Amino acid sequence: MDSEELREEYSKSRRRKYIFIAACVVLTFIFAWISLGVGTRELSFSEVFRLLDLHFSGYEFPERSQDAFDDNIIWDYRIPRTLLAVIAGAILAIAGSVMQSVMKNPLADPYTTGVSSGALFGVAIAMVLGFSVGHGIFGSFGTIANAIIFSLIPVVVIVVMSPFFRKSPSTLILAGVATSYLFNSLTALMLVSTNEETLEEVYHWEVGNLAELGWEPVWVLLVVLIIGAGILWPMANKLNLMSLDDKDAKALGLDGRKLRVLCLTVLTLMTSFVIAFTGIIGFVGLVIPHMVRMVLGSDNRFIIPAAMAFGSFFLLFCDIIARSVDVGASIPIGVVTSLIGAPIFLYLIIRQKKGIW
Repeated sequence: MDSEELREEYSKSRRRKYIFIAACVVLTFIFAWISLGVGTRELSFSEVFRLLDLHFSGYEFPERSQDAFDDNIIWDYRIPRTLLAVIAGAILAIAGSVMQSVMKNPLADPYTTGVSSGALFGVAIAMVLGFSVGHGIFGSFGTIANAIIFSLIPVVVIVVMSPFFRKSPSTLILAGVATSYLFNSLTALMLVSTNEETLEEVYHWEVGNLAELGWEPVWVLLVVLIIGAGILWPMANKLNLMSLDDKDAKALGLDGRKLRVLCLTVLTLMTSFVIAFTGIIGFVGLVIPHMVRMVLGSDNRFIIPAAMAFGSFFLLFCDIIARSVDVGASIPIGVVTSLIGAPIFLYLIIRQKKGIW
């Protein structure tokens, strides 16, 4: 194959990748529109469009009218929930794809460092013991502050201890597993003696939830996504070098150990904010990067944006299924992502080509 044929093949490969990313974005917009009509009050496309048009034009709905009720449902519940699914899905997917790259392990996900166990421990402390960090400062968001702060403890422990085990990927994963078991055992000790109501609250948070969270998490997580993606995406070429041995990467001018610690810190912060607001949503950060790599290969310059787009679509799709199956929206989103993600992951394990890693 001569140089001209190589250039043509490379151009075709890039076009396929761009088409895939664009298709994921388009699907996300389509399903976002669909999600506005799904729930306890079913609304058609035309009704949603009419209500949005009236809202943007500044029309004042008559009090206690059906239109006023529908407008409240759309703007106060469905639009925030839809945006939250899109943003949270993008954060978890980008965190999973980068985590798998820096850990050189296809089983890594955003929770590998123990961030979810630490956050759960913080929530349990707030709900069982009534203690939250900075209660006077954060007020009603004390539980969320607990989840964020305690989720950072495992990665701080790993970073502090990393000089003792040379920051290798395998030992970082093992350290994350150890801290996860430690925090899970502490959480279990607290929940053993608590009442049923508190157990139910902790359980619903543990399996993930997007219902009735309002607009505040949307703006916070949007800022987190912009900052996190702005840091990680420009490092895509360096992440590609992380597939090499640390010594080989260092010979090419990359300090893999420092980059790994930096990425772990950024990923933990991004993931901790998602967990604090939505709870633990599994399989998004684990399955989505695998599915994207099967289509696009292993180039992180395309993996990162594609994972963000596909992760948004996937979590939004799961949320629509949860609301369609139970219009009362009582099915946690984490249950749906696990029911869909687990079989997909098993299939990917069978089909996955070793060359991707």
